[in-house]
Amino acid sequence: MTFRFGAAALVFLPLCAASAQPVRAEPVAPDSCGLALTARFIGARAVAAVRSAVGQIARPHPVRWIAPGQAITLDHNPERLNVILDEKGRIAVMRCG
Repeated sequence: MTFRFGAAALVFLPLCAASAQPVRAEPVAPDSCGLALTARFIGARAVAAVRSAVGQIARPHPVRWIAPGQAITLDHNPERLNVILDEKGRIAVMRCG
């Protein structure tokens, strides 16, 4: 019985562990567009009353409503609230930008 490979593994194991990079979590983006206050509307139908309420709560930040397939500009405005709708007209996602 020989342990040549086992001994070699024991030599390299500490080297591998020492070179491992710690996992870093991405920094949490600050809420620059009123997202925390309006997130409760996710899943709601984007009827006039909901649109008005989201606009009032997000004030003074601009709100951009994005329907499926709608062309949008690619400019990034961290103070703008983007409200992305699904095919049924419900609010699917909200994010700053």
